[in-house]
Amino acid sequence: MEKGVCVVGGMNMDITGAPASGLLLGDSNPGSVRMSPGGVGRNMAENLVRMGFSVELLAPLGNDGFARLLEDACRAMGIGLTHAPRLPLPSGVYLCVMDGRGDMHVAINDMALCEAMTPNMLDMAAVNAAGCALLDANLPLAVLARAAEEATVPLVADPVSAAKARRLLPLLPRLFAIKPNLMEAQTLTGEDDPAACARVLCNLGVKRAFVSAGARGVYYCAEEGEGFVLPPDVAVRNATGAGDSATAAITAGCLLGYGAAETAELACRVAGLTLQSDSAVSPALSAAVFE
Repeated sequence: MEKGVCVVGGMNMDITGAPASGLLLGDSNPGSVRMSPGGVGRNMAENLVRMGFSVELLAPLGNDGFARLLEDACRAMGIGLTHAPRLPLPSGVYLCVMDGRGDMHVAINDMALCEAMTPNMLDMAAVNAAGCALLDANLPLAVLARAAEEATVPLVADPVSAAKARRLLPLLPRLFAIKPNLMEAQTLTGEDDPAACARVLCNLGVKRAFVSAGARGVYYCAEEGEGFVLPPDVAVRNATGAGDSATAAITAGCLLGYGAAETAELACRVAGLTLQSDSAVSPALSAAVFE
């Protein structure tokens, strides 16, 4: 595909522990522990590359062994890091413990590297050279604000978490699309229902709002219409990364000129692939998802 994406966000090393059966709190659980490249921005970048787009990732790089592993993984995947700033700090780490059903039980993220990024480290020429830019709220508000204020391309944003979602509030009128989960949407709007959340986000200036509500699917709201799109019926192996893949799919819909409903359907389809994978990004994802 000709049009590229510039992802402005975070990258870290994921360390995930999964019990062999039900999680027993207060005890040592037999199971598996795996380490893999992660981070919301990096995950979204990989999803987009797998879908056939060229991607530049503007994520801060640390100066430790994890940074070298992350850089090598991006290079092997075809994710560009030409404009990624380098800082004399340790890499970010996301530590996650799963329950026995494939869902996250608890997680801790050490994203000090992302918090150390400053607006002057952001290469706006690289952002505006893309067909679309994707923002990840792991970065400080000042960095996100500069991206929003100086971007000349459509912007899609992922709030990342309820704790960081508020960073996007002042940027909403500049966004083409936003994809919060229900908890993040509730934090941004004060509403409870996915439909009400999506409508408020559009009233605050976002052109398209996509609120993911787990098994209920995605509620989309845009000038052209609104409604629920049901998720595919799949066996969930691992819920980690499903939201990242949905945001990447929404970005793809923006690039390809899809309508809001068609974009929401694509987001559910791509997230469904992720849910069936042991990884945060499905190795089965390809450009065939558009067929």
